[in-house]
Amino acid sequence: MKKKKRSPISLLILLICLAVAAFSAWKLYGYFRGYRDGEKEYEELTQYVETSQQEETKKGKKDKCPITVDFDSLRAINEDIVAWLYIPDTGVNYPVVQGEDNEYYLHHTFEKKENFSGAIFMDTTCSPDFSSDNSILFGHNLRTGEMFGQLKRLYDTDYNEEADYQKHPVIWVVTPDSAMEYRIFAAREISVERDTDVYMVDFAQREEYQAWMEQQKAASMYETDTDISSYEPMLTLSTCTSDTEDGRLIVQAIRIQVRAQ
Repeated sequence: MKKKKRSPISLLILLICLAVAAFSAWKLYGYFRGYRDGEKEYEELTQYVETSQQEETKKGKKDKCPITVDFDSLRAINEDIVAWLYIPDTGVNYPVVQGEDNEYYLHHTFEKKENFSGAIFMDTTCSPDFSSDNSILFGHNLRTGEMFGQLKRLYDTDYNEEADYQKHPVIWVVTPDSAMEYRIFAAREISVERDTDVYMVDFAQREEYQAWMEQQKAASMYETDTDISSYEPMLTLSTCTSDTEDGRLIVQAIRIQVRAQ
């Protein structure tokens, strides 16, 4: 019995399928390799940060900053560094950079390597010392939980019903000159096309700033007990959501203390 020969067309289709499968595997490998490379870089950068155990403080006494940052070593790697961001017991523990635009660090890491993990970066219109009324930090929402991928799990009750800001209410920002403690007062999902006021940076009048903060707190997906009447500067963490292209999750916090370094 003669062996049936494959037709040239079926052989061509088979070769195309094999090529597509090989290309897909190569792309998938590159995708996960990129994740791992970015993760490894940021893990290594934590060697320049010393974390101390937080002790219980007496009522009315301010917490001490739980981290000490070696900015000289970090600046030798990247002069764009402006701060270190730390949310205790969450994995959010990253250097913060400020570039010449809001595009470069979307696709480049702290060490300026091209990688879709990007970096945590400050809006170019904000003061690098965090003295703006609203200091805005951007970071990717990675599925691995890296960068700002933890924010939805921690603070977005639409994504995670068990999310509770009270479990992780404090954000620390450390600069070469000071350590600043912020307390979360609002979180919600927004549209960057409709809710442009969220990214306001400075206000002409204190009353205007206070009224705007009250609007932000009222729009939060849940009520918080954080006092926002002090006219202190605030912090906005902004990351993408997976629901819509223009969707963002924002977490807003007010500064409650500043300590000189």
